[in-house]
Amino acid sequence: MATERMAGTVALMEQSERRYLIKRYRGTRYWQVLDPSGELVCLTVYRRGAAEVVRRLGT
Repeated sequence: MATERMAGTVALMEQSERRYLIKRYRGTRYWQVLDPSGELVCLTVYRRGAAEVVRRLGT
């Protein structure tokens, strides 16, 4: 999972044509997962948890 090691607060993961965005939620310690249209999918405490959600949505 190279995306988990990316520096910064934004990481893009792509599975075929779907792109999910992982970034900090409003300057808090939480991470948000956004779908391709920019709609919130979920909030997690850890970035690794957000990456896992994106991984599971990609299948």
